[in-house]
Formats: sequence, C-alpha cells, structure tokens
Amino acid sequence: MQAIDIEWPGGENAFRLRLGEIEAVQSATACGPEFLLNAFRIGAWKADHIEAVLKFGLIGGGMDRPEATRLVRATLDRGFGLALYKPACMAILEAALFGPEDDHVGKSEAPATGANDAKTDDGNSAGSTASAP
Repeated sequence: MQAIDIEWPGGENAFRLRLGEIEAVQSATACGPEFLLNAFRIGAWKADHIEAVLKFGLIGGGMDRPEATRLVRATLDRGFGLALYKPACMAILEAALFGPEDDHVGKSEAPATGANDAKTDDGNSAGSTASAP
C-alpha cells in the first residue's frame, strides 16, 4: 500500500500505517486499528489515540520519528479543537485496514465499447414486445 496524502491541521503530509506502525499504534494505545476506527466513529476516542495515529502514520509515510513527533506535538499544542483531527485519523486507519479509496483490488475495469460493437436485431426470432401501431 502506498502512502496517502492528507490535509490536516498540521499541513498536507503523506501517511501510511504498515504492520510495524500498526503494532506501534497498538502498543501506544492498547487498541487495535479497527477498534480505534470505531472509537473515532462513535466519539469514544482519547487524545493519545489521535497523537499515536498521526505520529505513526507520518513515520509510515516517510517522515523520521523525531520530526513526526515534533510536528504532531507542535500542531496539537497550537490549540485546534481535537475533533478536527478525527477525519485525518479515520482516513489513515481506513487506508491501513481497507486500502486506499482508489485501490480497486480484484476489480477490473470494463473494456470500453464502441458504436460498432452494438448488437443488431437481425435474427429470425419473434420480437419480445409488440410493436407500437
């Protein structure tokens, strides 16, 4: 899975939770990723959940640990309402659990059909509906 770019109160950054980052989030919060996602959905999250998801998401996205820690702490200390971080945290967790939105695993694109591909009614069978008078 590739990192996803997310705009959040700290700017626009690349985030990704690979297995190592997910394990770090679990250690920091004592919660699994799906539990955390649901906690954010129903309003049962804690401030340390936000900090862990953002910090380890930035690390997984390519930022070094000291810089990720500094950015998350500095942004949280600026006084934005904590609920403003929920959309970013949820997007990070959803991408880790289900893949990015534009990743159509197992789905193939239907081939485009041209005007010449249309079937014509040139058979001998009777029509399935009556013709209008």
